[in-house]
Amino acid sequence: MDKSKKNLIYILIAFAFMLLFPLIPAPEGLTTMSMQAFGLFIGIMILWNFVGIDWPSFLCMAMIAIYGLMKPAAIFSSGLGNATIGFLMVFFMLSHVLSQVGFSRRMAIWFMTNKIARKSSWAFVIMFLFGAMFVASFMSQTAALLIFLPIAEQIFRELDYQKGDRVPQMIVLGLGIAVGIGSANTPLGHAIILIPIQLLLEQTGLSVNIISYSIFGFITGLIIFAALILIYRFLYRPDLSRMKGYDVSHLRKSLPAMDKKEKISAVLFVIVIAIWIIQSCFKNLMIPFIGIKLSALGNAIPVMVVIVILCMWKVDGKPIMDYKESVTKGVPWSALIFNAAVLVLSGTLTLEDVGISNFLVEKVTPLVSGLNQGVFILIIAALCIIATNFSSNTVCATVFFTISAPIALAMGNVNMVALASVIGAAASYAFATPPSTMPMAVVAGTGWVDVKQMFKYGGLAAIASILILSFIGYPIAAAIL
Repeated sequence: MDKSKKNLIYILIAFAFMLLFPLIPAPEGLTTMSMQAFGLFIGIMILWNFVGIDWPSFLCMAMIAIYGLMKPAAIFSSGLGNATIGFLMVFFMLSHVLSQVGFSRRMAIWFMTNKIARKSSWAFVIMFLFGAMFVASFMSQTAALLIFLPIAEQIFRELDYQKGDRVPQMIVLGLGIAVGIGSANTPLGHAIILIPIQLLLEQTGLSVNIISYSIFGFITGLIIFAALILIYRFLYRPDLSRMKGYDVSHLRKSLPAMDKKEKISAVLFVIVIAIWIIQSCFKNLMIPFIGIKLSALGNAIPVMVVIVILCMWKVDGKPIMDYKESVTKGVPWSALIFNAAVLVLSGTLTLEDVGISNFLVEKVTPLVSGLNQGVFILIIAALCIIATNFSSNTVCATVFFTISAPIALAMGNVNMVALASVIGAAASYAFATPPSTMPMAVVAGTGWVDVKQMFKYGGLAAIASILILSFIGYPIAAAIL
């Protein structure tokens, strides 16, 4: 059966749920609105997972208005008008400029040519993968992968590796896993992290700032990265003898000197990071007026100011940032609209009039009453990481927070800020299957990685992530956040 026929079947099934589910008599504790929301949720999940995220996202928001679950003005304000969507848009633009001026590639090559990387073959591999993780912490994980992958393939050619060899398979698969880990290290440009954080703010009024989350994310990510290296070192056990003595200094020599555009862009990016640090950590240690003013700006405004500067600052007669190019090529609009629809749908499911949250609390609370918070977090993290390897990461982050939040509140012994952070990170740890994320699909499509090996070693990394996130990450998040 061709793809168009499969899509038609999925579309028909999805509409059947959306249109017929409300006709089913509501169980005790639910209403017709509850059944409408359930049917819409199931139908949209089918479309998002099997058809696409583009037009189904508009359908999602339209159906919510048609059913009267939320007014159109509320849909736009909680979706496309949400602060999370605005922040992602401007940061994607800034990230695009950093890539265009060559700063991102410069960072990538520095990681594999520094003194530590030259100490041994294993040191080179570790620093190469660590570099991918680090860069993915500050930009799209797909973009980070596409910076490192051509460099890796150049190295394979120079060392005469062939497709099917174990060393290049380890490195390419490691790149996919490393950028996945990096995507959970910070909320910068990563909607998966921002979705549960935004839902937490809307439902409880509790907020998570960028720096505080990043401390939790980096510590947890570094431990998971160390676990990946141990898996490779003692279970995969590649023969790195061909890499012994390999000189990568020519990669650094091939880089042109930093030009004025790159220097200005890099300095402005560092200034943005510094402002975020001041906002979250040092606002009370500075002149009160300055600290209050900077904190009031939020996360997106400093990026907007930098974009304005880059568009106005001309070098050799041309602005550093081409605004139209950054908006059209740097911003993944389909993904942003998808994330907006996810926020709207999640907000709908938690509305008091819809009644689903109260229903879950009433039915599930007796089952989890007295349950140890560590066990609860382990269950949520495990289910979320397993699910995210077979479905949309953003959807997993939304669904698991929407379901677990009212239950956790009813339990009374769960740190809600830490829970949102753990779910955001867990939904990012998709390492085991090609459909799980775009980077893993790209990795599988290179021909360097066998899908069975991806499932085996990516799965081991996912299991390690479950344990580390539950027993190390959650306590760290609870202490810091």
